[in-house]
Amino acid sequence: MDDINGKTAQQLIDMYFDMVDKESGEIPGDVLEKAFFYLKTAADKGSPEAWAELGACYLIGDIVPEAAMSPASKEAKALEYLEKAALRGVANAQMNLYTIMWNNARNEEEKKNALYWLNQAADNNVSSALFEIGSHYYNGFIYQQDFQKAFEYFRKSSDAGSSEALAMLGLLYQQGQGAQKDLEKAAECLYDAANAGSMTGLLNLGIAYMGGLGMEQDYEEAMNCFEMLTDLEDPFMKIPDLNDIKTRSDIALIYHMTRVYDMVYPMAHHNLGIIYQQGLGAEADTSAALYHYMLAAENGYAPSCLQAGAMLYTGEGHEASPEKAFEYLNVALNAGVNEAKIYLGIMYCRGEGAARDETKGFAFLDELIAAGNVTAIQVKKDLLGK
Repeated sequence: MDDINGKTAQQLIDMYFDMVDKESGEIPGDVLEKAFFYLKTAADKGSPEAWAELGACYLIGDIVPEAAMSPASKEAKALEYLEKAALRGVANAQMNLYTIMWNNARNEEEKKNALYWLNQAADNNVSSALFEIGSHYYNGFIYQQDFQKAFEYFRKSSDAGSSEALAMLGLLYQQGQGAQKDLEKAAECLYDAANAGSMTGLLNLGIAYMGGLGMEQDYEEAMNCFEMLTDLEDPFMKIPDLNDIKTRSDIALIYHMTRVYDMVYPMAHHNLGIIYQQGLGAEADTSAALYHYMLAAENGYAPSCLQAGAMLYTGEGHEASPEKAFEYLNVALNAGVNEAKIYLGIMYCRGEGAARDETKGFAFLDELIAAGNVTAIQVKKDLLGK
């Protein structure tokens, strides 16, 4: 190993970062051991910056030579170094410490302790911390939902360089939440966010093109946005096996709990399904539409279960399969998509895809009728032959 006698902690940190590939952000394998040596020595010399980096390395497993360490031991090491750095005001350590503590929180007191470090990082203008607080206010999961505060934190995060925060500003302008509704301003934010690499921005820019929201309607540009997202290599993209109970429950859970900016892939597929099904700016292709709906369903977007189920019931884009349609529609219903009751009501009444049960079928339709669903009224009349 190199002689480092006389080197200061800062010089060692600089030597460590000189080994990081500027394009990939990774350290080549042939110098991993040396890089860790420099970093660990800088940490031993009392460098808060080295503590923060070393904690992050233990957290994500990078360059740490102690391969035999258990995940719990690595996390404990990460906490040790990150807490030391966080107490010395190192902003990225504060954010990483929040992440570990929040994920491990078992009660409200532990969550409160984690949020302390999140707020410390936000005070240090860490864009991801500002974005996280904005997200909490936007969703109302942690703090009481407050769109004005969400807008404020997303704006600060955007000013600090977050393209995802800029995309969320676009959504808030589009919806008139936390700011006066301004579709043109929304489109501008989404366009800039997409060009800066935001996937949420790209998704919602496509939706804006599709609906002519603050810009001229352009289905071709919408398709381009959605296809850029779905062309990314994502190993979880696969046709769902709805015979798997876990798949069904996961879709319902994801639909209810996932934040809007985590739904970009399934929503992109869903919108491509709409474009192909309706022939918007492209030749209608029901098989392609069904394919995209099924991909979106597998990845947690319950409305696509409704669309896929409806198409499989009617034989649109695929040979009719009432049994498979019944599975999709039940997943949609369990996730809270009440429109599925239309098809399920018909199927129970006719005994298609499920044992005939007119009582249950009409009960589904009556629930929708009570809520003012006109389609359910007509469907019930048709089933009764009136």
